[in-house]
Amino acid sequence: MEPVAEKMEFRLLGPVEVRCGGMVIPVPGGRLRAVLAGLLLSAGRPLPPGELAAIVWGADEPATAAPTLRSHIMRLRQLLGPGGGRIITQSPGYLIRVEPGEIDVARFEELTQSARAAARDGSWGAASADAGAALALWRGEPLADVPSDALAAREVPRLTELRLQALETRIDADLH
Repeated sequence: MEPVAEKMEFRLLGPVEVRCGGMVIPVPGGRLRAVLAGLLLSAGRPLPPGELAAIVWGADEPATAAPTLRSHIMRLRQLLGPGGGRIITQSPGYLIRVEPGEIDVARFEELTQSARAAARDGSWGAASADAGAALALWRGEPLADVPSDALAAREVPRLTELRLQALETRIDADLH
């Protein structure tokens, strides 16, 4: 698969934000943000339409879910750049193409793992720096403006627990 055309930054550790070239690309509408967040949190694997629909509507899935979902995907493709190459249709559903470092959640998880590994090795300065860099990515409640009970139940507690672990690692490293 060829690389994506332009580097972007996808921020989910707070309100959803997409940045490209220093500019913020607005993602209007809660359901559109829910589709984008669902795709980003599943980056690297195709997300089946049924799973996306559950993220967007939960148990209140309308009869028009499939065409509405296709419309949301089309709108996201337009928002994310020329040619719509970021979001592709791949069996069994949709996949978002991202480069390493483009999603704040992935960067946060990598930095947290690195901080914990440095702490295990007794590299307290590196542990503190990595944990501090991980925590600096947070801008508030994760997925703050995404109206998805499914993502709120699945991702927010997990990310909040990881944030606490990063904070503990940084405090422990700073004490050493």
